[in-house]
Amino acid sequence: MTDTSDYEELKRRVSPQAPLNLGLNDGTYAPAASIAALQEFSTRTSLRNYTTANNDPLRETIAEIDGVAPENVYLRNGSGPILKQVIPHLVKTAIKSSPKRVLQHVINKSGFPIITPRHTYSKVPRKAAGLGLTVEFVPLEPPNFELDVGELDRILSKRDGLVYITTPNNPTGNVLIARAAVERLARKYPNSKFWIDEAYVHYVDPAEHAYCSDLVPTLDNLVVSRTFSFAYGLAGLRVGYLLAPAALVRTLESQVTDYRIGMLAERACIAGLRDDSHLPFVREKTREMTQKIIDGVNAMDGVEAFQTAVNFVLCRTTDGRNAQEVADAVAARGILIKTFTPIANQRYDDYFRLTVGVGAENQFLLDTLGDVLRR
Repeated sequence: MTDTSDYEELKRRVSPQAPLNLGLNDGTYAPAASIAALQEFSTRTSLRNYTTANNDPLRETIAEIDGVAPENVYLRNGSGPILKQVIPHLVKTAIKSSPKRVLQHVINKSGFPIITPRHTYSKVPRKAAGLGLTVEFVPLEPPNFELDVGELDRILSKRDGLVYITTPNNPTGNVLIARAAVERLARKYPNSKFWIDEAYVHYVDPAEHAYCSDLVPTLDNLVVSRTFSFAYGLAGLRVGYLLAPAALVRTLESQVTDYRIGMLAERACIAGLRDDSHLPFVREKTREMTQKIIDGVNAMDGVEAFQTAVNFVLCRTTDGRNAQEVADAVAARGILIKTFTPIANQRYDDYFRLTVGVGAENQFLLDTLGDVLRR
C-alpha cells in the first residue's frame, strides 16, 4: 500500500522542471550490506588512500561468484563505456582478420555485421547503423517476444557477425535465449562473436534461468556484460563489468588507465555481492511492483502492457496514438518515460517503456498516465 504522505510529498516535489525519471531503468533498492559498507567511511581520513590499481578485491569477488578467473573480469565506470569501447574493437579486429571481410567492408560495410533482435538495447544497433555498418535484425513480435533461435542459426550459417543479445531483454523484459542455446551456437559458429548482455539477469532466479557467465572461460568467442545499476540498486556508483577471454581483457586494460573504480564503489559492490538476502528481496519486490503497473495499465483504454521478468514494463498504444504523444503529455506533468526512435528501417512508434520505482512513484505514474489517456 502506498504511503499517503509519501505520495503527497512526491506530487509537491515533481514538476516538468524537476521531473521524476522513470525512463532510465535504474534499480530501486541497494543491498543493506552495501549501505553498511559505505557508512564505514565516517572520518576525515577515511578516503585518503587509493584502492588497488586494478580493483583486484572486486575482480576476485566477481570471479568467485560468476565462475570465472579474475583475469576474465574487466571493470569500468558503467556498462555503457564497456559497450562503446569493446564492440568497435571486436568488429574492427574481426574485419581485419580476413581479406574477404576487409573487401566486404570497403564495398558496403558488411564485413562483420551486427546481428540482434528487432527489440533490443537501442544504442548498440543505432551506433552501428550510424557508422554505416550492416545491422541484421531478428524478428521479435508481441505478445510473447520470443526469439526464433532457428532464424538466428540460419543467419549465422550464411555469414559471420557479432551477435548481440540482451537477456532478459531490454525493452521487452523477457528471457530471450537459454544458456544451452548460447553454448551450442557459439561452438557451432566459432568465427562469429557472441555478446550476451546480462545487465538485468539478477532479477531472474538462476534456478529458473541458468546464467551464461561461467561459459566464458571455455569459449573464446563469448563475452558477457553485467552492471550494478539495476538489481543491485547502485546506479549512482557507476560500476559495470565484462566477463571475457583473458587475452581480450588484457587488450582492453592496455587501452585505459588504472584506478577506474573508487574505493567507495568497490567496497559497496563487494558487500552487495556478498549480501545473500538482497537478490531474493529485490526479486519479490520487483514482481509485486511490476504486476501492479501491468494490471494498472491494462485496466486503461487505448494501451496494453506486457509481462516482464525485470524492473520495467514495455507498453504500446492500441488506439492509433503515437507513443511520443503520450510521453510528451506525461512529461508535461513531471514524469519522464522511454519511447523509441527508428533504427535503420525499424520503427517503434506505438511502444513506450515504464521503469518501476518505489510505491508512491508507481502510483503517481499510474494516476498520471490514466489522466493523460482519458483526455
